[in-house]
Amino acid sequence: MFNKIIKAKKLINQHIINTPSGLSHALSELTGRSIFVKYENKQYTGSFKFRGSLNKLLSLTEVQKKKGVIAMSAGNHAQGISLGCKYLGIKATIVMPNNTPFEKIRKNIDYGANVIIHGNNVLESEKHVNKLVEKYDFVKIHPFNDYDVIYGQGTLMLEFLQKHPNLKKIYIPVGGGGLISGCAIVAKNLNKNIKIIGVETENYPSLYNSFYKTKKSFEKNTIAEGVAVNKIGKKNLKIIKELVDETVLVKESSIEQAISMFLLNDKTLVEGAGALGLAALLESKDRKKSDDIGIIACGGNLDSRVLSSLLMRELVRKKQVLTLSIDMEDKPGQLSEISKLCSMEKINILAVEHSRFTLDLSVRAARLNITLETQDKKHANKIINLIKKLGFKVREKVEN
Repeated sequence: MFNKIIKAKKLINQHIINTPSGLSHALSELTGRSIFVKYENKQYTGSFKFRGSLNKLLSLTEVQKKKGVIAMSAGNHAQGISLGCKYLGIKATIVMPNNTPFEKIRKNIDYGANVIIHGNNVLESEKHVNKLVEKYDFVKIHPFNDYDVIYGQGTLMLEFLQKHPNLKKIYIPVGGGGLISGCAIVAKNLNKNIKIIGVETENYPSLYNSFYKTKKSFEKNTIAEGVAVNKIGKKNLKIIKELVDETVLVKESSIEQAISMFLLNDKTLVEGAGALGLAALLESKDRKKSDDIGIIACGGNLDSRVLSSLLMRELVRKKQVLTLSIDMEDKPGQLSEISKLCSMEKINILAVEHSRFTLDLSVRAARLNITLETQDKKHANKIINLIKKLGFKVREKVEN
């Protein structure tokens, strides 16, 4: 299999970007570890998926190419297929689940693919793909359960370890298992002592359940929609069980935090799946500074609406944006006191709602809901205490 990945690298090399990698000083300082990042979010289509898709397309016979290809995907595999087909003049049909970000849908259409939205997840999309294959005789290209795709994804690790051969651990995002199986083949062939750790969101514990024989439940939503896969591919699982050392689950909040850290500190935009490795390090209790650790920013196709919401949520977590509910007497000058205090403390007022009709208050009282921008948690706590000293009843509104 390792030789097949070497062959795949030669086959696709002229069409792909040998994406940059290196020590992230910002992330290393924040986590207390030496973190080396493979910036695969800078690949064509913004994802590693272009590698496997292209390797598969270039492996097709002329007869297969003329039939046209079909694939199911939450986004990145689809874009890899669509762009590859555009290069090679192959007709592409893509079936995408309902939760696919609009941005990823638009990009496939821009590449010239016929996009069909069907199903609530990739498995449901695949059932529709199978019907279309039977009806139109398309060539189905699976996003991960395909050896040519696996070999293509593995070319990423060839580049990473060629440049950074001393990595001790590599955290690899897991959806269906294509990336980790291809990368594990390369890593273990080049260095049998390197530790390969799979990372999943706790909302989609497919590999974790198979790896540890557990029955953890699945959720409908995740910010890492690129890895929202209910079942690991059979071909992938066989490789994973042989070569992968362990797998971990990370919280959705940790993924959000990791995306923010990548953007604000490392100046890199990653999608949810691309942040899984960093999220795992944020939750890890292993703090050995001597180990050089590798993570893969495997994709950067984050929906702009989600990014905007995520960054605001991070400000709320840090109390740099907070909403206070203040009960006061219903008389002139009360709002002015709060406004003067905020002005003195250099606090920006973002929104104000003043209500006299809240039924849990006296008819002679009012409630002020005010959203503030502060420097940090310490600054936020200071303003809360100062408002209390003015004689107002105040509490922080926290969204669960």
